[in-house]
Amino acid sequence: MKRKTIIKPITIKGIGLHTGEPCSMTFKPSQEGGIKFLRTDVKDAEPILALAEKVSSTMRGTNLSNGKQQVHTVEHVLSAANGLGITDMTVEMDGPEPPIMDGSSLPYAQAIAEAGFRELEQEASVLTLNKDIEYKEGDILYIAKPAQKLTVTFLYLRNHPLVNRQEYTFEYSEEGYLKEIAPARTFGFEEEIAFLQANGLAKGGRIDNCVVIKKDGFSVPLRFNDEMVRHKILDLFGDLKLTGKILGPMHIVCHCGGHKTNVEFAKMLLKQCEE
Repeated sequence: MKRKTIIKPITIKGIGLHTGEPCSMTFKPSQEGGIKFLRTDVKDAEPILALAEKVSSTMRGTNLSNGKQQVHTVEHVLSAANGLGITDMTVEMDGPEPPIMDGSSLPYAQAIAEAGFRELEQEASVLTLNKDIEYKEGDILYIAKPAQKLTVTFLYLRNHPLVNRQEYTFEYSEEGYLKEIAPARTFGFEEEIAFLQANGLAKGGRIDNCVVIKKDGFSVPLRFNDEMVRHKILDLFGDLKLTGKILGPMHIVCHCGGHKTNVEFAKMLLKQCEE
């Protein structure tokens, strides 16, 4: 498997979900190894590598830092890159947070596809399991086993009558990612809004870029009956891109994971691969 980048630059614009700040984001071809974020609004900014070791916080999203600059809520962009097999790309941003767009990864994936794909000469680094591994933190559980194909099974539980239990198994393909995972939007619960706002989050939340789950319904029509668990898989794909590798054939089972544990699981996968 060869490394893969895009052919031409492409730009999308919007506001960040949590900061509410406007951002013009440009995907650019790269042959330098890996996914890199670059803050063009900061003088003499240095690239921020999309690696687990660069995670600065996981408060309602995955944030990266190089010690000087920071980028917020990058998981949806990384999910699109992972879902389309992109190994090398520079993401230039003139703001601190990617535009949330419609709350899913689909606009990013569509932009990347429009930019076109090009194989590089170098071989891609593939993360391959040679044994079963397990990561547990409280009620959260991850299990990964060698398999014939990359497959993710996710169980989402919540004490809420509308979304109390959702489970979905996704067998990876680029086409399947675009149809079954990328369109699933970010979501939150009505009772959480005050907490988010009190903590300086969700400033860019709008009716057209997230699904708010109310006591008796949803703020917008769902794209899938189980859109919440599909979005959880979308997030997991983004956070696992922080291994810096292509995910090889394995079956990942996750019960109730989130960004913090996704990142820890990514580190465990990477460590296993290096042993």
